[in-house]
Amino acid sequence: MTNQEQLDRTITVKLFASSREIIGKDKMSVKLSEKMTVRDLRKMILAIQPQLLSKIQFVIAVNHKVADEATTLNQRDEVAILPAVSGG
Repeated sequence: MTNQEQLDRTITVKLFASSREIIGKDKMSVKLSEKMTVRDLRKMILAIQPQLLSKIQFVIAVNHKVADEATTLNQRDEVAILPAVSGG
């Protein structure tokens, strides 16, 4: 992998519902590290947008499915933050 390819490794995270309202935009870009997991992405998002931690609970979807924290991310993945939904 060239240095330019390493610099270009970003992933776009789409924001929906309350996460979009809190952050004030519909997507954000995050630098994708090698072997980054959903858990790593969650920590990075909360470091960038700490207000999410105190205001909402959210899940991360990868390619239209709620992802396990251990899921490894790839640059081509479609990633989204969704508000957690509880049933009753």
